[in-house]
Amino acid sequence: MHVRVSLVAAARSSSLLAERFDDDRPLDGAGWRSVESAARDLVPLGAAELRYCSPTPRSRATADALGYAPLAQPALRECDMGRWRGLTLGRGDRPRTRRGGPVAQ
Repeated sequence: MHVRVSLVAAARSSSLLAERFDDDRPLDGAGWRSVESAARDLVPLGAAELRYCSPTPRSRATADALGYAPLAQPALRECDMGRWRGLTLGRGDRPRTRRGGPVAQ
């Protein structure tokens, strides 16, 4: 029995550029352009019998743009960043109040 597993990473969103912990932002312009430029090489992978993706907007948009029609699988979601979700790397290490706002410095 021969099994082939191919993994396609989601195109980028503005969160990655801003060094921000994932916050489910959609693909940005550069992300869409990268999908378009890679599509010709990646479209044949859509013939796979099973196709799965993370439920994040950028993963679903990447797969949909490639015509994969994947099944979203919660187990493929990126790491849960909890209270750091959406924060930049520089803000993620600051103390927080009980309500979630930054502590005045």
